Amino acid sequence: MRRKFSGYYTLKALPGIAVLTVLFLIPLFLTFSYAFRDDGKALIEVFTDPYTYRLLAFTLEGALLSALISVVAALPFAAFFSRYAFPGRRAVLTLSGLSFTIPTILVVLGFVIWYGNNGLLNTLLMNITGKDYSLLRILYSFKAIILAHVYLNFPIAFLLITNAWSQLPDTPEKAAYTLGADRKRTFFSVTFPRLLPAILSAFILIFLFCFSSFSIILVLGGNPAYSTFETEIYRRVHINVDREGAAALSIFAFFITGIMLILTSPARKESKASRQQRVLIRARGRYLAAAILIMLLILLFILPPILSVIYRAFFTKNGDFTLRAWRDIAEGSTGLMSTATNGIVNSFMIALVSSLLAVFLGARIAMAAAKRNSWFLPVLSSLPMATGSVTLGLGFSFLAAVIGQDSLLLSYILVSLAHLTIILPFAVRTIIPGAKAIPDSLPAAAYTLGVSSGKTMRKVEYPLLSSYRRKAFAFAFALSLGEVNATLTLSDGHVSTLPILIYRMISSYNYQGAAALGTLLLAEALLVFAIGEGGKKHAIS
Repeated sequence: MRRKFSGYYTLKALPGIAVLTVLFLIPLFLTFSYAFRDDGKALIEVFTDPYTYRLLAFTLEGALLSALISVVAALPFAAFFSRYAFPGRRAVLTLSGLSFTIPTILVVLGFVIWYGNNGLLNTLLMNITGKDYSLLRILYSFKAIILAHVYLNFPIAFLLITNAWSQLPDTPEKAAYTLGADRKRTFFSVTFPRLLPAILSAFILIFLFCFSSFSIILVLGGNPAYSTFETEIYRRVHINVDREGAAALSIFAFFITGIMLILTSPARKESKASRQQRVLIRARGRYLAAAILIMLLILLFILPPILSVIYRAFFTKNGDFTLRAWRDIAEGSTGLMSTATNGIVNSFMIALVSSLLAVFLGARIAMAAAKRNSWFLPVLSSLPMATGSVTLGLGFSFLAAVIGQDSLLLSYILVSLAHLTIILPFAVRTIIPGAKAIPDSLPAAAYTLGVSSGKTMRKVEYPLLSSYRRKAFAFAFALSLGEVNATLTLSDGHVSTLPILIYRMISSYNYQGAAALGTLLLAEALLVFAIGEGGKKHAIS
């Protein structure tokens, strides 16, 4: 039945496929054209330069280590949360889901304020120990990069593995115990093989995120020795003014990530969840005490950097209460603060337009992929993930140069299109599981009653996708709201968004102003997250 009427769904998906293809291929083609100037001299230099392979080695090392630590650290917590029920369990899982909507620049700012040499953590430790010097020196190092990546991605790994583990029926484990197997043997021979797809999926997702990391490397690394492909491309464009070299390096990075995306696609195939859910055991006694300890550990890891942003927005470095930063925002009286209102409006409008388009087009692509049981459409929609947002921004900047109109309206349009290209793959991937979960019997019954394909999709199937579309909107909006890489590369100062303003203030050491804007950005992210969580009530059963 899925294939019988798949032609209609493919036709509805064509606009989304066309938009995705055009928005991806045109910037990529222009990047190729820059890379092949002067008979491809820049491209030859990039592919033969030992520095390129040092960049590759460091980028791979950071991404692999970050993904491995995130997944390994998440496993024991996921094991406990997938086995026991206790007060606060759902709240911690919800907080972990919030990590999907926290903009990366807020993590960067939170790390500077909390983990800085003169940050809140060191101040607290000095007050406790009586020392007059920083006890922890974390920032501007490789360990700061890894810690920030783990901070961002541990909740993702924890949530994905916990959800998958909770959906595994415990019947096979009980059978193994009955046959005399101990817990260790049962885990490695029965549980782990069934859990491995979820673990690999989390690892691959985190690896791809860390491979294209930008603002964390640029700010928290603080040293050219810690350059990755994304930061090096940005430096070649804005510092070295070497667009041909940046384009050539973008092609090399796309080649590497494209290979990784193709090789890892089979590991990320979605499968329908089992109807038989694992029965959770109510934690009592020592297990309840363990639950409290585990929740405290998670909260102490996740909350301080974000809460420190809110604290710093109202208190000076010396701990004195002040509203100066907020007055500057309201009055627009000092430097970068004068563009705060524009940054807030720009961020909201660009995120709103691009995320609405992403969900509208992504839902149709997802429905076509589900009806045709297609592997090609998900891979096609994932191609922008293989380029990196800095590379996409570079491609769109080449497009702006070709158009030749240096106008504010053009900058807004190109930034919005770049955001759409970045977030559309995530919208498609968020909606596909819901499209696949729609029982074939529902549209089949509608067709039997003489209802057209279009009316069936509008009245029967789309309402069943409401929770997935709402979740996709929240995810896409949050990604666009916190996007720094492409906007910084493309806008060239013409379009100021909240993340761009925060980045500039961090660079100028105006941490209180950055924290005030960061608090506003966090409030928007929390609102969007609440919208996405509200959609869960209507999930397909």
